[in-house]
Amino acid sequence: MRESAAWLALTFNARRVLDRLELEHMAHGAEANGSLICTYEQFKAAGLRGPSIAQAIHECEALGFVEVTKRGSPSLSRYRNPSTYRLTYIFGRGRNSAPTDEWRQIKTAEQALAAVTMARAAKSAPHVRRAQAVADARARQKAVAA
Repeated sequence: MRESAAWLALTFNARRVLDRLELEHMAHGAEANGSLICTYEQFKAAGLRGPSIAQAIHECEALGFVEVTKRGSPSLSRYRNPSTYRLTYIFGRGRNSAPTDEWRQIKTAEQALAAVTMARAAKSAPHVRRAQAVADARARQKAVAA
């Protein structure tokens, strides 16, 4: 796996995502693959900058190393709805024991580059709307202050 075209196309941030999810997998005794919870704050604590987290996860998905089994949503106050993840290359215990190795579908560096390029272009519609709303609110604040 570490010599595959898919692995070689991973960015440093995408590798940090995998490292953090592997730690989460080990913390649950290899029994929670498929329902691994990792929050935005946990990814930040693992060394990722906030704006880079979503893109790094998209890259891991596009290259076949991670499956997002449940999409979370931005948190409001104390209400949390984090995403859950499955590492496709990990052996586990229980119901999610066998790896599916989707990363093997990427055979060449060109395929890997195309997958990463598409992942970088993909944006979550709710997140884009939220970012636009924040930008609009800041613009209104500046207009009022001026």
